[in-house]
Amino acid sequence: MDEERLWALFFATGLPQAYLAIRGVREEREAQAILPEARTAFRAGPLSAREI
Repeated sequence: MDEERLWALFFATGLPQAYLAIRGVREEREAQAILPEARTAFRAGPLSAREI
């Protein structure tokens, strides 16, 4: 099988999309681990719009 057919098969399987999705999730988790206080800086309080 030549290289061109192998690339076509690789893209037809959806593996590139799956790899990029997994990589994005990992990068997001790593970013959250570096700055955990960023998620809790604005907690919902009794007067917040979410609880009205």
